[in-house]
Amino acid sequence: MSNATALYVDPGIQASKYCNVGAFAVLIFDYFITLEAESQWVLRRKWTFVRFIFTISRYLPFFGIGMTFTAAIRTQYYPGESCIKFGQASNALHIICILVAEGLLITRIYASWTSKRLLAFLLVFPVVCFVGSYIISDTTVLFSSAIYRDASQPYITDPGSCLFLTGRNNLYEYISLLIYELVLLCLMSFIRFRRYKNTIGPLQRTFFNDSMKYMICIMIVSLLSIFMNIFPPMTLVTITDSPQIVIHSVVASRILFNLHASEEHSRNHTTVEVSEIQFGEPTVAVDV
Repeated sequence: MSNATALYVDPGIQASKYCNVGAFAVLIFDYFITLEAESQWVLRRKWTFVRFIFTISRYLPFFGIGMTFTAAIRTQYYPGESCIKFGQASNALHIICILVAEGLLITRIYASWTSKRLLAFLLVFPVVCFVGSYIISDTTVLFSSAIYRDASQPYITDPGSCLFLTGRNNLYEYISLLIYELVLLCLMSFIRFRRYKNTIGPLQRTFFNDSMKYMICIMIVSLLSIFMNIFPPMTLVTITDSPQIVIHSVVASRILFNLHASEEHSRNHTTVEVSEIQFGEPTVAVDV
């Protein structure tokens, strides 16, 4: 272990490391400034399916991005060492974080229109998107090893897959996520302006506006990730890894807090009991 060698670092890799470390700092900062809201709107309530999903979406990114943070601050490689399994675990956690955050979105959309066919679509469609992107990429979902080739940097050796570098195969996953969010945005727009055109209230307005803002944010970050996977040098591909997860977790959590705050406001300004999300005709009740 005494024969450690320094890992290759260029401005692109260094920029990717800074961006991912900065995203981890943003996640921690947002957690502390929203801890009071979580205590008020979530921790004091009974355990439900939505709270279970929220808890995973809220806390799992600390482990996933924490592993990315560990990889980013790594500067040395020891002969015979392998980081492949570490990279697999990190990438798997990133994917789970995205899926769980999308699970919160699915529950909100289902709350607005209790249809079994809609629920089946919301569950099956992301699976089809992910499996399709996996097949198209023709590779395993993990940090690639071996030697990378790039026009601006002919050969970059990645010993033991410990260099903060990955291939461009994640492009198809980001495209699938973008398509998924675009379809859900169209669906939410249809529900908002056709099904509840004349029955919108403060709680419903918060629900639809925040959900659409969430999807727009995810689409913007996904477009940035797609751009970074196509045009810049290979060393900049990982620059959006952690920011993608942070946006999912932070915005999904804030939507839930806003819904509970709007629910409390509705309860204080009406004689009608509003303990759950209600959506006019027909009334829909889903514990959030």
